[in-house]
Amino acid sequence: MNRMTHRMQALSIVVLSGLLTGCVAEGKYDAAVARATLTQAELGRKDAALRQSSRDLEENRGEVGRLKGELSTMSVSSDALKNASVSQVAELQKRLGELKAAQAAADARAALYKDLTLRLKRQIDDGNLSLVIRDGRMVLQLPNDVLFDSGRTELKEPGKKALDAVGEVMKTMKARSFQVAGHTDDVPIHTAPFASNWELSSGRALGVLHYLIGKGVDPATLSAAGYAEVDPLAKNDSKDGKKKNRRTEISLQPNIDELVRIP
Repeated sequence: MNRMTHRMQALSIVVLSGLLTGCVAEGKYDAAVARATLTQAELGRKDAALRQSSRDLEENRGEVGRLKGELSTMSVSSDALKNASVSQVAELQKRLGELKAAQAAADARAALYKDLTLRLKRQIDDGNLSLVIRDGRMVLQLPNDVLFDSGRTELKEPGKKALDAVGEVMKTMKARSFQVAGHTDDVPIHTAPFASNWELSSGRALGVLHYLIGKGVDPATLSAAGYAEVDPLAKNDSKDGKKKNRRTEISLQPNIDELVRIP
């Protein structure tokens, strides 16, 4: 309803009053019109206020909806963060377990290394063997010059004495497996028994293996391999380098519980 309509309604009321009551004084008529106009103006203001309130209500509803959406998002984010934190804690716990296992394995290796060093001290001091950590494995290295004559696989007496001491230690290590590996320098061999350094290195490894078995080492714990000249410790460009490469190694194979991921 527009303003003109309100005014016409007010005039209609005044005219109707005049018809009912007869002639109305001009002053009273003006006063009646003024009161009707004020009343319509007040109604207009209230109507405008009502419309503004409706707009405000819609805006508030929109704001409430937006806030609810943000709250929902925050809740989802909070849950995700909570889950991520749990996942991170689990990962840290797993990592801690791995570190503890690795530390325990390292401690066990250190204790074993110390024990073997003490038990084989005499042979180490005499230069008949050395104990090293190579490629993550504990290795007893015996120079071939101590064990064998050149181009031969028969054990010499000094070599047998060194292996006697090693065999006594090996027999006490019930849960261990060992690999006997023969190595040569890069000087090729071509003889009737040995067509190449592969046959020579393999024959020497087998000779040591059989000797240890004869001394009471459990055959089930032993294996043998020949590497010829392909796994040198030093360059073969000097006499000293060649001497280091001519060797027989007895490797302590790692147990399953030692096969942990090193951090």
